[in-house]
Amino acid sequence: MLELGAFLQANIIPIYFIYGLAHFITGFAVALESGRASQLRLSSALPFLAAFGITHGINEWIEMFSLIADQIPTVAQEPQWAEMAKVGWKALSFVFLFFFGTRLLAQLVVKHKRWLDWLPVLAVVIYFLVSMFIYLITRRADGLPLRIELSEVWTNYFLGVPAALFSAAAMLAQRRAFLREGMPQFGRDLVGAALALAWYALLDQMIDATAPIFPTNFLNRENFLALSGVPIQVFRILAITALAFFVIRMLRVFEVEYVRRLDAANRARFDAQEEAKRELSVMFETCRLLGTSLDVTQILNDFLTQVVTLLDPMIGATIYLFDPSQRALTIRARRVRLGMELTAAQQTCSQNAGRRAFDASELAYETDLPSNTSFIAVPLSAQNKTIGALCLAHRAAFSNYAVIQTLARQLGIALENARLYEQVQEKEKLRGELLERTVAAQEEERKRIARELHDETGQWLTALGVGVGGVEQTVAQDPERAQYQIAELKNMTMGAIENLRQFVSDLRPTVLDDMGLVPALRWFAHQYAERAKLAVTFEAVGAKRRLPSQVETVLFRIGQEGLNNVGRHARATHAAVRLEFFETRVVLTVRDDGRGFAVNEILETHSARKAWGLLGIQERVNLVGGKFSVESEPGKGTQLVVEIPTLET
Repeated sequence: MLELGAFLQANIIPIYFIYGLAHFITGFAVALESGRASQLRLSSALPFLAAFGITHGINEWIEMFSLIADQIPTVAQEPQWAEMAKVGWKALSFVFLFFFGTRLLAQLVVKHKRWLDWLPVLAVVIYFLVSMFIYLITRRADGLPLRIELSEVWTNYFLGVPAALFSAAAMLAQRRAFLREGMPQFGRDLVGAALALAWYALLDQMIDATAPIFPTNFLNRENFLALSGVPIQVFRILAITALAFFVIRMLRVFEVEYVRRLDAANRARFDAQEEAKRELSVMFETCRLLGTSLDVTQILNDFLTQVVTLLDPMIGATIYLFDPSQRALTIRARRVRLGMELTAAQQTCSQNAGRRAFDASELAYETDLPSNTSFIAVPLSAQNKTIGALCLAHRAAFSNYAVIQTLARQLGIALENARLYEQVQEKEKLRGELLERTVAAQEEERKRIARELHDETGQWLTALGVGVGGVEQTVAQDPERAQYQIAELKNMTMGAIENLRQFVSDLRPTVLDDMGLVPALRWFAHQYAERAKLAVTFEAVGAKRRLPSQVETVLFRIGQEGLNNVGRHARATHAAVRLEFFETRVVLTVRDDGRGFAVNEILETHSARKAWGLLGIQERVNLVGGKFSVESEPGKGTQLVVEIPTLET
């Protein structure tokens, strides 16, 4: 044993080299792995462990070169500051180890301890202050050896031992994290590394240089050599080699983590592709169904069936549409998955989300905490106007809002198409009814004309015929009486002519054909004011000109109908007709101060009370490519505005 001890002591320089090499290899291997992108908490602390291994390996090689220099007589003795610089370099390596232990431990504790982040900094400050104190008490010339001994002991016991113990504790805590993540093999490596680090703390920091203080006065390298016969550096090599072995084995965790992340990414990509495929299938089938019908009820039912049945994780869906008559959102359709139902609280959440989505025209969210049911509402739009909301209920995570928004846009388009189709159907129905009423009005007009001709003109002509026969009998017998009868017949003829002229004027005033629209409207306004006992004003603005015959006829008839409506319904005291000529259009306005009416209720498609006069005006305007609008409120009068494009004649 003595011979072995003597041999090892004689070869202490190679031992220092191997010892420093083991540290350096450990630090270099850790440095290579710490550059990887990893989600493991261990990765953020590894750079400090790498720095410790490299700096401490360099420290041991510096000791080796010092031993070599001592054996060469021609080499000058190291200066005093070099000894202190070596102590400082060793302290730096322990600081890196301290940061590694506290950083890793701070990430692994259940509740993050802020003091762990500041502990190494506090230790460095205290170490520096005590080092300055040691310097002050050993300033005398012969105090350098004592200063070096005290500084080494202070460095080992205050920095080295706590750093090693914190690092060992952090490795054991990381072992539990590996067990939770299903990687127990690396947990065993960490146990080995922690034990090796603990032995390293005992053999490198606690059993080191001799100093005249407890416990280094008996726990030192010389006493260890005397007891074991083997230099302490040999056991340090064994401890650091074991540490390097277990740490390098543990670093394989990054390869396993990379493989796991790669597998997870592949699975996620595959799941995303499957989800996208399924969502595209749902979108395609839903859009196909939306295009197969123009019935609103069928569209809504088919849409909700597709969404709730095929779009996971949806458990229910509700469609709200704005009802103008009620001025509120109303439920038009609702679906839930088979075997499920929405409670009153969940329905309230759905209504709140739908109302918010409709009001803000953006996504809205609500959550029913007792049932852990979430609601997402998407506005339904048509012609850049929000018409309702689609509210979906789900109990699992959902993030692909683009699918819902796309489906909502398609539903809005389908509802708009259905609404337009319904309007077309209603207009066709109204047009048919209007045609029936027009035919009936024509028949009534024919009857009136026949009655007028029979009762008025026919009576006059009959009286003339009888009077002419009487004149033939009396002209020879009583010339004077015959002359009187002829005068009476002349007056009767003039009355018949005037009656016939008035009758023709009622059918179509000749002033419209002879003088144009402006005189015709002025004449009719004057005639209507006298007949209806109503104050009527007429005003023509702009450069007056003749318009195409069809346009003049349409505007005259609209003016007639407008004033007739005032007399029949408005109960007004004053009416005004205004005709405005522009370069490419003409605008006719008929306004009164009557009782007015609710335009939406009268002109609504499904209204039971049909405004046939206004519908007739609309049809006339459509025939000449114009625009027609009605403005009215109860108690505030009515204004009809007709705008027709014109061409110069």
